[in-house]
Amino acid sequence: MWLTSLMRYMILIEGMGKLMVQHEQVLLALQSLQNALMNRGHWSECEISADALASQQPFCLDTMNFSQWLQFVFIPNIEALIDNNQALPVLLKGQGLEPMASEIYKNTEADQVILVLIRQLDDLLQQD
Repeated sequence: MWLTSLMRYMILIEGMGKLMVQHEQVLLALQSLQNALMNRGHWSECEISADALASQQPFCLDTMNFSQWLQFVFIPNIEALIDNNQALPVLLKGQGLEPMASEIYKNTEADQVILVLIRQLDDLLQQD
């Protein structure tokens, strides 16, 4: 009985350790993405309206551009999950932000850094 409890505890600790490592990696990637967006002029100095945030469309495309969605929706929501030590969303292999981002950030070589960081986030959130 105590051996079973010990094994469950060890599995729980191992799972928490993996979660913490993933959280740290994702947080670093988010910070790098935020810096890249700022450095390349894709970061808004103005707040966005509550109406824009209430959009039901994917990526809030009817109320904001993709960079604003990253700034006001994606990054804060993922940071909140990390701050509350909650599980992060799991993406299926081949799905993620990169297809949308590659359409938005395709025009300049400087924006390729943003694409690389988004691919990194996709990789960190993808299911094995």
